[in-house]
Amino acid sequence: MDPHEKLILEDVYTWSKEYLEIPNAHLNKMPACPYAKQAWKDDKVWIEIRQPDIGYRRQLNKLLRKLDFKKKEILIFCDPYFIEFSLNRFQKEIDSFNNKWNKKDIYFMGFHPYNPATEEEQEFLVNPKGKDVQMPESKVTYSMMLIQKFSQLYKASDRLKRMGYYTKWPKEYYDEVVESRQQTYERLFVKGAKNGQQKNTST
Repeated sequence: MDPHEKLILEDVYTWSKEYLEIPNAHLNKMPACPYAKQAWKDDKVWIEIRQPDIGYRRQLNKLLRKLDFKKKEILIFCDPYFIEFSLNRFQKEIDSFNNKWNKKDIYFMGFHPYNPATEEEQEFLVNPKGKDVQMPESKVTYSMMLIQKFSQLYKASDRLKRMGYYTKWPKEYYDEVVESRQQTYERLFVKGAKNGQQKNTST
């Protein structure tokens, strides 16, 4: 394995273990991602790293054709060559993939090094153990695209909301990340199904 690729794999695992899986000081001791630890334990996490000799969209599309949610719950596509993507262009890539794949029950969420989480807006992601605790820092820079089964993500978020998990999230961040995603799913699948049922009953 290329040493640079090894660094990225180790960094993703450290990020999950040290930031997402631990009891979070800002979330009533609940982890930032309550399902991450079990996903790793069950070998449900698939990490792929972009290769320098293939385009971003081309490689990701090839991975999507192989993605089997019965075997893996999440695909994390890491791009160490992210510098060719401005924030705006990267967001357009996320939107483009979502526009194409949401209706096929696949959801995309991206993280770009030029737009990191900040203490002012997402402290629970930056200092999960509290302000006075030194957290491990990344040794390598890359963007990430997280790909998950949309329906599974929707149901998990709905369950967490009913548990009161999101009450400690910054409202603006919750609306941007969770609420907009839930609304998109309901528009595509829940309301669409209801409209279909209404049409069937009226014919």
